[in-house]
Amino acid sequence: RFLIKYLNNIIMRILWYSLSPCGSIRRSGEQRVIQGWMISLEDEIKKVKDIDLHVAYFSDTESVSFNFEGVTYHPIYRPKAKTIFGRLCNHYKSLSSNDEKMLPLMLNVVKLVHPDLIHIHGTEERFGMIQNYVMDIPIVFSIQGLIAPYKEKFFSGLPDKDIIKFESWMERLRKISYRDQFKSFDYRAKREVAYLNNAKYVMGRTFWDKDITGMLNVNRIFFVVDEILRPPFYHKIWDKKAFSENKIRLISTLSGGIYKGYETVLKTALLLKQNTNIDFEWKIVGYCKNTKWVSISEKYTGIKTDDVNVKLLGVLDAESLSDELVDSDIYIHMSHIENSPNSVCEAMMLGMPVIASFTGGTASMLENGKEGLLLQDGDPYVYAGAIVDYYLHFDKVKAYGEKARQRALARHNPARIGKQLLDAYKIILSE
Repeated sequence: RFLIKYLNNIIMRILWYSLSPCGSIRRSGEQRVIQGWMISLEDEIKKVKDIDLHVAYFSDTESVSFNFEGVTYHPIYRPKAKTIFGRLCNHYKSLSSNDEKMLPLMLNVVKLVHPDLIHIHGTEERFGMIQNYVMDIPIVFSIQGLIAPYKEKFFSGLPDKDIIKFESWMERLRKISYRDQFKSFDYRAKREVAYLNNAKYVMGRTFWDKDITGMLNVNRIFFVVDEILRPPFYHKIWDKKAFSENKIRLISTLSGGIYKGYETVLKTALLLKQNTNIDFEWKIVGYCKNTKWVSISEKYTGIKTDDVNVKLLGVLDAESLSDELVDSDIYIHMSHIENSPNSVCEAMMLGMPVIASFTGGTASMLENGKEGLLLQDGDPYVYAGAIVDYYLHFDKVKAYGEKARQRALARHNPARIGKQLLDAYKIILSE
């Protein structure tokens, strides 16, 4: 097979299993980009002429494989029920039964592509199940988040009993309550551990994912492969000479569940408003007024978003987000658990002053006291104090941002990351 590939001038046929459609969204004209860093990585790998890249992903619409911009895409149809009753029945099906249903479809892609190497991006989905059935092709996992340790912080923001108190009976009936989500999280965490117990090759970025995967499987081979950020963050820079005159502009990017720390945002904002004379506005990207976690956090804390100068911007594309960041004064990351948050990396790339929670792998991203501050998650007093300190010492925190930008420019260099990935592929195939 390798002789045939040599004659065809193709060294490696690589199959990615991705949580998103990657660059194929350009073909459909879809506006909302999911996991934009995957598209950036794909664009860099497409420059390597000796790679024949295939991307498999779950799709809600039925479609045959297609080629677009030199990459072959393989949508795996995951049908959705068309009626309310059908959707309700699906929610009551076991997660394992859905896994069993999708397994043959995932394996069919392997048979169709005949790859030299399989790269599974993320351990969150069911893609890793194929490793028990594919014995003659090397498989490497990329760590994005890690669900098993995330599960330990699932209720860090709000206690279980309070979340349930604020949820509707309809959410519980439809099996979309937070407790149901936790059951799903627990199932996927166990599935993830099973993947990593048997994984031979793992890629990661932080001491956190390196140590955890090493604990789960001491024999796994670990490769450091960093992430390429979305294009706008390479072309803009935060270069203020002073903080905004009228009011200081804080900004955070939040997504996902309650463990992202919105309740800490509200508590911190209230402390600033009640105890300081600082005029501030705190912009939240990713949440809007009808976001579930906003209303639950407000009910739990008794603090209304509008009453503490917090402004919800909703989901923004990379261009709009980078503009908002450059216009703001301080980036604040409040999550109770992360691996290597892209939001922090993007703020560092722009050269912004950053305050982040000291959790998960963030210490691998940002050096405390030199490139920003790392704080105890969930502590509104220390966050409010750090914001005041930043406000009073512009020159110091501007220097933090400049050092953070230099580190980010090196860490997220596309050519370097493309080489990291290509070298890892070559080492795996050489074995």
